[in-house]
Amino acid sequence: MASEQHPLTERYVDAIFELPDDLRARKELDDELAAHMTGGHHICIRGFERIGKTTMMKGILQRACERSGGAAFVLDLRPPDDAPLTVDSVFARLTTKVNEFLQRVGAKELKADPKKPLEVLGELAAPLFVGFDEAIALAPLGVEGMTLVMDALLTTPRNVRVAVVCDRNRELDAFFETAVVARGGVATVVVPPISDDELVTLVQTPAQVLGITFENEALGALAEISGNRPWEIFSLCALLASKFEKDWKGTVTPAMLDALVDLEVLGETDEGQALLDNHLRILMTQMSAEERTVMELLSAGKDGEATEDALVRLQEAGFVVANDEGYAVNGALIEFVSRAVVEGVIKVSLE
Repeated sequence: MASEQHPLTERYVDAIFELPDDLRARKELDDELAAHMTGGHHICIRGFERIGKTTMMKGILQRACERSGGAAFVLDLRPPDDAPLTVDSVFARLTTKVNEFLQRVGAKELKADPKKPLEVLGELAAPLFVGFDEAIALAPLGVEGMTLVMDALLTTPRNVRVAVVCDRNRELDAFFETAVVARGGVATVVVPPISDDELVTLVQTPAQVLGITFENEALGALAEISGNRPWEIFSLCALLASKFEKDWKGTVTPAMLDALVDLEVLGETDEGQALLDNHLRILMTQMSAEERTVMELLSAGKDGEATEDALVRLQEAGFVVANDEGYAVNGALIEFVSRAVVEGVIKVSLE
């Protein structure tokens, strides 16, 4: 390990938590979905953990405002640390957020009704867009409580459209599909991996500023390892950069990236361990049993039955791709972790 951190490490770590606008990928998809919002639809943004749902939601709201001249705000549905989570507490936080927004836009004479916090926004002439992040955090409310909250979030005045971020989760998928996806007036997107061109931008832009260039073959290796999932890309690049001497400049080769796909190497850093933990959560708590079976069969090269629905869902999410031989896992790292679980190299238990 380098004695001092290379500055590129910090750039990639920062991008993991807050993607700069100049690196924001999927801008064309953001604009397409913004058109749905300005056309009168609510938006449901779905996907497995760390695929870029929150970044996409913020991009959609930004572009909806640009298209319409409207305004937007975002509420993270996760309660503050140690705060109780109840239906009333969610409504109270939304009421506060709406009142803060009214103050910000100069409508100080208006106040939100704590029982129907979004209703007052209908008094404003402008188109308004609201993002609700981390809907998965409502799970402790149970089906009845979650239904009450989701109905309140999706029942809006005509000038207000919302974007809701719903994580995939094997215990809650059925609820979200019924309460949000199947609801009239809701357009749903499953967040896909980024394109190869977008990957080049995400990786090369911060690197070249510091005199580092990824070979084309290295970018190809990164795409193969990551499956073109942004959080995974930045985590791997941060892990790679942490091994550089602090003043190093030069060219990144494929071999340097291939060396990262190792349990011991990944476990040496917080970013590497977080990658492993994230993939295990996706496999064990977010994918359905049928989807996990597909991943296990493909990663271990075994024969078995895979439901068509599971294959379609995994292709839509970018975790499985079709090839000349049938299907394959998209991303060497998730394939590596899945195979390690199947072979007992990584032991997990489900409560």
